[in-house]
Amino acid sequence: MAAIEAVRQVPVDLERMTNALHVPPDAGEYEEALRALLERIPDGWGRWIRCGPGWYPILAELEERLREIDPDYRVLQVKEKFGTLRFYWSGRNREAGDRVVREAEAASARTCELCGEPGKLRIRRNWMQTVCDGCALSEGFNEVPDDDDDD
Repeated sequence: MAAIEAVRQVPVDLERMTNALHVPPDAGEYEEALRALLERIPDGWGRWIRCGPGWYPILAELEERLREIDPDYRVLQVKEKFGTLRFYWSGRNREAGDRVVREAEAASARTCELCGEPGKLRIRRNWMQTVCDGCALSEGFNEVPDDDDDD
């Protein structure tokens, strides 16, 4: 309990932390594109990208394509959910923008989130993630059971 109380005593500027750009440390060659996405997130929304490095190329291409459609588009959230990419945005020309977002989300369903190799949805304990065969083996993921296995 003393450790928890000690942490509570540390001053934290939540607004500053929320509005800071949290570029993933493993962004590598995609740092510029990921930074551009994070800069499009409005103050107060939290400037994080919550997915693995295997999807950074997908996000870099998505940023470029959305910028062509609407140079002033906004990003609301970038994350993984139920094993695939979720990208929430606002801007003009929703039809064209939504189309490229759906394409990026579909690409994530066949791309290993960890390394970028071809992958598929797998499960580990109760966590679903799109991973390749190698990452599935090293990270302990199993095949997702078919609904037809209930016979």
